[in-house]
Amino acid sequence: MTRFGMDVTLANPEGYGLIPDVIKQIKNYEGKFKIANSMEDAFKDADVVYPKSWAPFNVMQRRTDLLKKSDKDGLKELEKECLANNAKYKDWECDESKMKLTKNGEALYMHCLPADISGVSCKEGEVSKEVFEKYRIHTYQEASFKPFVIASMIFLTRMQNPVEKLEKILSR
Repeated sequence: MTRFGMDVTLANPEGYGLIPDVIKQIKNYEGKFKIANSMEDAFKDADVVYPKSWAPFNVMQRRTDLLKKSDKDGLKELEKECLANNAKYKDWECDESKMKLTKNGEALYMHCLPADISGVSCKEGEVSKEVFEKYRIHTYQEASFKPFVIASMIFLTRMQNPVEKLEKILSR
């Protein structure tokens, strides 16, 4: 979104950063980009929040190596390690108190789904039941675009001249 001039704050616990090359690329865009290690800092005066859980980049690298080797025991051990590490960040949940920190307490909550909803799909998740319920209709509408976005990305990366190809399809 920074490439369109938007100011973006990425919040993640220490050690959960994105791919370094991605961060370097983002910093070349027009909008402001900052990284916070506090959800509260990121939510402060935000117009839109998009809380999403992910694994640290180094974990994904290790997981890829283990998958290439078909190391099932290594994958199980990595999973245990990740769960233990994630347990330290149970307070990283989008809840009503964090939403009140947003601009006028009325930021738009977004999520591509599926979401880990506390008290619904899991005991402790990335979004509280109350916040998810408040934004449920808009979130489902947003998520309904996901298959089309994925199909578009596949089409655009597989076709040499996507505009020409679309014109041919439309003219049939």
